[in-house]
Parts: sequence; structure tokens; C-alpha cells
Amino acid sequence: MYEMTQFQLFFIENEVMLRLSSFVILLLIFMVLQLLRPRRLPERGSWYRQVNNILLLVINIVVVRLLVPLALFDVAVYASENNIGLFNLVEIPLLIKVVLTLIIFDLLIYVQHVMSHKVNFLWRIHRVHHIDREVDVTTGIRFHPFEIVLSVFYKMLAVILFGPVAFAIILYEILLNAAALFTHSNILINSKLDNYLRMVIVTPDMHRIHHSVIRDETDSNYGNMLSIWDKLFKTYRLLPKAGYDDMVIGLNEFRAPASGQLLQLLKTPFISR
Repeated sequence: MYEMTQFQLFFIENEVMLRLSSFVILLLIFMVLQLLRPRRLPERGSWYRQVNNILLLVINIVVVRLLVPLALFDVAVYASENNIGLFNLVEIPLLIKVVLTLIIFDLLIYVQHVMSHKVNFLWRIHRVHHIDREVDVTTGIRFHPFEIVLSVFYKMLAVILFGPVAFAIILYEILLNAAALFTHSNILINSKLDNYLRMVIVTPDMHRIHHSVIRDETDSNYGNMLSIWDKLFKTYRLLPKAGYDDMVIGLNEFRAPASGQLLQLLKTPFISR
């Protein structure tokens, strides 16, 4: 147990407002930047695809609220109050706890992402994210409700095992959402700046390769925030074979425009191809 500062209490008491406001602000910022400085020109009718992605997000929010009664920070508070988890059993300075939480949970998301590609039933769910024939900021919110619910329980288990402070978990979720929006945004970044950035973090160009139709490229660049995991576990790819302008995005077996419709996205895990 430890005594929370006013700053941490503010984060906990305003958890929903902080996560929602930061998400909406970043979503709008990246949507504007995509219009002003696009990496690839959007396809005709791209707005329809974006609307479907946003509607899927709304469904996910409702499903999680109905099926998961506790938020991650609730589990973190419970773990702290009952001395559950590694960080609650050893004396570690708060700052180090926060930094370790961000690093460990980013690694866990990397592992989860790899498993979503390697385990067949998880891939059938996760491919909803990869069916998108373009990659833009709305792709970062395009996930099947099954995947969102499984991810929440996966992270809850991690909170129980490690016992991070509630403040760190809220900060982690804000950064997780920010990274998902940033890495999927269709923004042109100077190549030199991109090279410097990807020494530490995942950039849009780095992650875009992960959405290639070429399976070797799809099975690369899994990272969310930190680029180190792909380099450490040898899943890093520097460039797409066809180049950024000519690479084909999506899945070959789901090229029809109807594949991106909301109802089809929800049915995808049950389609045997």
C-alpha cells in the first residue's frame, strides 16, 4: 500500500474524462493531419469505410460496458488494497513502478498481437482489423468486439500478476490509445525524422508494412508503442517489398468492398476462409 498524491487522485477520479477527451482530441488531430499531409491518397468513397470503422468502435464500447463490469484501474486499485501482484509485494519507487508498467504492458501487447496472428481462432477474430484496404487513423479503432473483450481480460490478468498502481494503468491506457491512432494514421512524415523516431517508437510507416497483403510483411512490425520488441524478437522489417506507394494493403481473400461493411465485419470470425 502507498499514499496517493493529489495528482494521482485526479487521474483516478477523472479516469473516464481523461481517456475519452484525449482519445477524441487525438482522433480529430490525426484526421485533420491526414487531410493536410496524406501519406497515400485515399481511395474513392473512403469516407464510407471510415464510418463503418467508427460504428464498430461504438459497438465495442457498448459491448465492453455490458460484459466487463470493471475497468482496468478498478482491478489495479483492488490489487493494491489487497497486496496482490509483484509491485505490491516489493518496495519499488513510484516512478520506477510507472516506467516498468508502461514497458511491461507494451511488451504484453506485443505478445498478444503476435499470438493473434499465430493462433488460428485468434487470427479469425483479429483479421477484421486487417481486412481494411486502406490504413488511416480509423483503422486503429477497427477491431471485432470479441477481440476487445478478450484483450480486456488479458490485461486484467496482467494487472493481477504485476499489481501496477492505478495511476500507471490509466496513463498506460491513454498512451495505448494514442499509439494506436498515431501508428495507423495516414500521415506523411519526413523520412529522416521517421528513421530517428523508429529508433524508439513505432511510426506510421513502420506499422503500415504490417498491413501489407504479403504474409511475410503482415507477420512483422507487431509493436504498438516501442519499436524495440520487433527488433529484439526479429520481427522487424525496414521497408515493404513494393515500396510504400505501391504496396497493397488488406487481405487477398477479402478484397470485395462488401467485406468492409459493418455486418460483414461482425460476421468475419465465422467465415471459413
